[in-house]
Amino acid sequence: MVVRRWRALLATGAVLLLSLTPMARTGVPTPATLDLVGPAAQQRLHLSAAASLRLRSNGFVSMAFVALTIRHTPGSIEAEEALAVQAVNAAYQVFPDLAEVDVALFEAGQYLGFASRAAPPLLTLSVPAQQRPIFAWALRRGTYPRVWPAHAPDLMAPAPIAPLPTRRPIWRGAGTTQAAALTFDDAPHPLYTPLLLDLLRRYGVPATFFVIGQNAEHYPYFVRDMVKAGHQVGNHTYSHALLKTLTAGEVRSELARTSGLLRHLTGQDITAFRPPGGGLNAAVLGAAAAQGLRTVMWSHDAGDYLKADAQSLQKAFAHHLHPGQITLLHDKVDSTLGALPAMIQAAQARGYALRTVDGLLSPEPARRLAGHHPAPAAP
Repeated sequence: MVVRRWRALLATGAVLLLSLTPMARTGVPTPATLDLVGPAAQQRLHLSAAASLRLRSNGFVSMAFVALTIRHTPGSIEAEEALAVQAVNAAYQVFPDLAEVDVALFEAGQYLGFASRAAPPLLTLSVPAQQRPIFAWALRRGTYPRVWPAHAPDLMAPAPIAPLPTRRPIWRGAGTTQAAALTFDDAPHPLYTPLLLDLLRRYGVPATFFVIGQNAEHYPYFVRDMVKAGHQVGNHTYSHALLKTLTAGEVRSELARTSGLLRHLTGQDITAFRPPGGGLNAAVLGAAAAQGLRTVMWSHDAGDYLKADAQSLQKAFAHHLHPGQITLLHDKVDSTLGALPAMIQAAQARGYALRTVDGLLSPEPARRLAGHHPAPAAP
């Protein structure tokens, strides 16, 4: 019955996204970079519903992002979960060295790429290789932890916090300590975020991720992964709206909704906020301060979103590095993955401690991440 329902869904065309994170190498190599669409993706994955296949690497592990198409019907959650199981197994068969598969299910005709916000996913989940033997069983029982269904309860409760006495934005930390902060906007992304987390873990470096509320809602397990690894999570609005163009009520809603969601997911108060595009005015600063949010800008814009190559990014970072530096990066850029190891090494070679934003603004010494060990050479 499940197989028949799965075939029926495949025949109609919705979108299923798979993000695949290989954490260990075996005898079958996974390409470091690959972009396939339509028939090419279908042939590579042996899935007739495949719409696209993208693979990326951080130099240590690789990740793939797959889109499949099906059509959603009310009450079809069991069939959609069964299809997700089939897709996970297919991905592991094509790329046996994968250690994690992330899946997102979209309605047919409404998915135009991850950057498009035309429609939210219907279901997302993450399956590490060690959980593959029990994943399908736990999913059927409703006990699988790394899953987000569209019918999940509303998590965006208000997050009351004491207002701040100042509205001034923060552009850098104190210039008296040999410390700096790496910050990543637009998180989480199912193709790039796990690769960044893997790199930061290898180098034992904490960072700050400014999270879009919609992304956090659809991929909550990545937000929990950030906090579990010792990183800071900040507010980057719910819909990545240009706040200067919104009404006062809309600005308050964008901030409160995101802080409430992130507080629910992490169990922590959210203290840092960065406006999309750096768009600021007095009303935005006041709304943030009223919700207990420090507006955190940057003293070094890496320019990764301008498609600078990795070598240019790392050279610019090393050239501009100064005490208290806050570097603006994005978690969905290829060159950022390529540049990050050299950026970290350059800072550490000059005696800099890389901290979260809160750590940079605090007089306390930098905290070593649990499980930190020197990064091994890339294979």
